[in-house]
Amino acid sequence: MSFLLQDRFDATETYSPVSQTTSATPAKGERDGVHILKEKLEIPNCEGLIERPRLIEKLERSLNRFAATLVCGRAGTGKTSIAAAYARTRKSTAWFTVESSDIDWNVFATYLTASVLQAAGSKKTVGDLPGVTNSSPAAMGIFLHNIVSELVPAEKDHRPLLVLDGIHHLFDADWFGRFFNILQPSLSETADLLLLCRSKPPNPLWRLRSKQQLDVIDEKTLAFDRDETMLLLEQVGRSQAEAARIHAETFGRVSKLLPFITGKQSSSTDYTDFINQSV
Repeated sequence: MSFLLQDRFDATETYSPVSQTTSATPAKGERDGVHILKEKLEIPNCEGLIERPRLIEKLERSLNRFAATLVCGRAGTGKTSIAAAYARTRKSTAWFTVESSDIDWNVFATYLTASVLQAAGSKKTVGDLPGVTNSSPAAMGIFLHNIVSELVPAEKDHRPLLVLDGIHHLFDADWFGRFFNILQPSLSETADLLLLCRSKPPNPLWRLRSKQQLDVIDEKTLAFDRDETMLLLEQVGRSQAEAARIHAETFGRVSKLLPFITGKQSSSTDYTDFINQSV
């Protein structure tokens, strides 16, 4: 298992299934005019130069201890790549790459339902479950009860994982606070919750941290430690002395490390080129 220097989707903003409706494959069982693009429900295919077991272990400990884990960092800090790598270690993962168009409650709820059914291996389609009526607390409670019941694992020791990548797109939704106040307790006995975002979330979610219900992994934790930096730079022919100096200068920050690997100033294009060359 190997890890990218950055996030394939986060860093470039070029991956946008919503803008690719002509080539994307809609899922069966769509409802209320919401066309489900299966690419948004797939764990990203992240490949790279080095393994980062430190972060895998950090995520594992966090999800075992807390009801939810939030990975927070700017574009290109490695959120999606580490989450995708960890998700592949789990027996069952419901993945949903959230975009700005998903701020509509009906769209979001439809995609969330589809991701859960896919992870559960259910023969049901989105259209088989009761429709999403509105975003009132009562309606949300019924909705979450219906989809969480689909996640109940067949094996007690294999809790499913729900990943919502890009939830910063939802921070301005008027239903956001209500939803997460209901989501976390609804999932606590059934599944683990992993959230990825670019900025500090609003208070309804952030308050869970003070209640010891939410753990936060920030940019400082995502940065390459000295050993990881040394290994990474060794892969591209840098000497140990050079690698030690570069780590001291960059503090292991992804955006600062990249120019020393590509030999030029970093940009979103450089990120993508590096990914394609580092498989």
